Amino acid sequence: MPQAVEDPNRLWRLSGFIEKLQLHYFDVTDFEKLASLFLNCLPSEIYHLASRVEPRVIFEEERGIFEANFHGAYNFLYLMKKYKPSCRLYCAGSSLMFGAVDSSPQNEDTPMNPTTPYGIGKVAAHHFVRMYREAHGMFACTGILFNHESPRRDVNFLPRKISLAAANIKVGRQEKLLLGDIELKRDWAYAGDVVESMWLMLQQERPEDFVIGTSQLHSIRDVLDIAFGYLGLTWKDYVIQDPSLVRNIEYVNLCADISKAKSKLGWAPSVKLRELIENMVQNDFERVAKQ
Repeated sequence: MPQAVEDPNRLWRLSGFIEKLQLHYFDVTDFEKLASLFLNCLPSEIYHLASRVEPRVIFEEERGIFEANFHGAYNFLYLMKKYKPSCRLYCAGSSLMFGAVDSSPQNEDTPMNPTTPYGIGKVAAHHFVRMYREAHGMFACTGILFNHESPRRDVNFLPRKISLAAANIKVGRQEKLLLGDIELKRDWAYAGDVVESMWLMLQQERPEDFVIGTSQLHSIRDVLDIAFGYLGLTWKDYVIQDPSLVRNIEYVNLCADISKAKSKLGWAPSVKLRELIENMVQNDFERVAKQ
């Protein structure tokens, strides 16, 4: 069984901070509550990861999805400009900002053609980050993140859906797994590596945007091979392809060109897909086996 992929060397920065950690729960689109918290702590760094994430393309809720992914970023930018211009802001972007692409892989200069409310909201926030950076001289940047996974990932997202299903099937709590198109390919990174890149972006001398991923594409079939094989199972015995699960808008050729992150941040992914998926399966298997 593999060891956890957490790198203890990257956690040293948290020592001395964990006991001081305070959690506040609120909607970042609620300007009054956000302003109250901002003025109470006047942060030196902000990592804005809050988002309304939709694994499926949902147009019935397009306004709410757009507002959640735009207004939070705007609120932070406005508060920084007004009350603490020296604060540094990291804003989480997404590969879906590129949308329907004409070339692959994608880098910081690739034209953005978002085709969903989520992607459009992220692009709007990205443009505001750049505007505040250029017009007001603020330290604000966007990390354009490709898919990033870990054992903490919500089960609505595909790699975790697969890892949990494999564990449940192994212990006899699930019989089948329904999936859509298993030939689709994604650029999947380990979330811990991605978080490291966020911190590095705010430690630079000047703010810049960076594409973050692995520069490698793997299919859903690859994930199935790793996840089920790790538990001694053959996924073809359990997986059923359901046409109703195929999305009406799908993305192809979304793959990160991380050349800039490598050269300027000294960053590169440390965890390969096999290690990541096996770790997720192991965590899910240990948990369900105790239930």
